[in-house]
Amino acid sequence: MSVARARRSDLPVHPVLNERFSPRAFSDRAITDAELELVLEAARWAPSSMNEQPWRFLVTRKGGDGHAELLAALNPSNQVWADKAPVLILNLVHRTLSRNGQENYHARHDLGLATAQLTAQATALGMGLHILGGFNAEMVRTAFEIPDTYDLVSVIALGFPGDPESLPEHLQQRELQHSPRRPLSELVHYGRFNG
Repeated sequence: MSVARARRSDLPVHPVLNERFSPRAFSDRAITDAELELVLEAARWAPSSMNEQPWRFLVTRKGGDGHAELLAALNPSNQVWADKAPVLILNLVHRTLSRNGQENYHARHDLGLATAQLTAQATALGMGLHILGGFNAEMVRTAFEIPDTYDLVSVIALGFPGDPESLPEHLQQRELQHSPRRPLSELVHYGRFNG
């Protein structure tokens, strides 16, 4: 059984956006240095407020430096499947503006733009990624000696999608069902906000 890339929107949105999903099953296929550089380069070109580029990525490869420490900081429910991903990436932001030391209120928004571009490039290469909020930030901060001027926001499990049957039984069905989205009528307001 494998996960087929399926159209999710009925509208003709770009296939890279329409095919994106968040797998928990990853194959044994490694990510090459060139592929990894390409997804990180896509993130580098994201727009940011005042061109601050506040995002930072701490990249770990399975079996390499830092991977065990980052994996250990994930919530146990995420460790169950994330250990199969060949790459784990910690997403963090510098929370102050370099020009004046004031708080950068848009830092997390800008990280979102960067991870969206990373996601689109990874999808175009046939990869899948799952962005996780379930991790122990203080454990990560200590393990990697990250200064407190950075906010630790999320972790990406990155790899090529694998067989859902490789997952524990309670996750197999979830892997085969793509998450629905709210209709545009709930998300978009024209002319006035009607919450």
